Amino acid sequence: MTLKHVGFGPHCFLWKLIWKLQTLPKIRIFCWRLGHDIIPTYEKIFSIRRDVNSLCPRCSMEKETLIHALKDCPKARAVLAYSGLNKKLLDGSYGQCVDWNEDVAQVLDKKAFSDFIAILWNIWNSRNSRMFQEVEEDTKVIWDRAASLSRDFCIFNLMEKYMIPNPVVEKGWKKPDPRVIKINFDATIHEKKACYGLVARDTDSFVHG
Repeated sequence: MTLKHVGFGPHCFLWKLIWKLQTLPKIRIFCWRLGHDIIPTYEKIFSIRRDVNSLCPRCSMEKETLIHALKDCPKARAVLAYSGLNKKLLDGSYGQCVDWNEDVAQVLDKKAFSDFIAILWNIWNSRNSRMFQEVEEDTKVIWDRAASLSRDFCIFNLMEKYMIPNPVVEKGWKKPDPRVIKINFDATIHEKKACYGLVARDTDSFVHG
């Protein structure tokens, strides 16, 4: 367990990738919770409270494990199929969600995997809407909401530092070539008034106007 927490245990590839996802911080945290299997599914709640039905509340076919809620439930599969996920990854058999996520991460680039996690996040949110608000969302609605997150992240990312910083440009007055007059001009607008100023200097910094 100690090795796992410092990143050298199983799935160390996924632990390092999570915090580099090109998505909102809350979805990165959701991905971390997926990896640790600490999402409150009915199967998880049943292990604590025996009076709770552990069957999937959406299909009532199997126990609501994490892998069932996000992959094997017909509603989840419909959303994943609509998104164009590789059929091999969709039909594969996995015991834990973290194993599935790691296999997906090995065939998708960083941007595509970020979108994939955003889809899972929306699938889980739609499950909660069904549970607590009795609202069953259409497959396309869930997909469209996930797609809009990518656009929202582009706006959010404007507040973050660039991966490659812009080169530092030193600003200041430079001497012109001999026999050349250099004019510096500046202007400002205040309410309905516009003001401007200029200065003309030669190579010896002598002001001509």
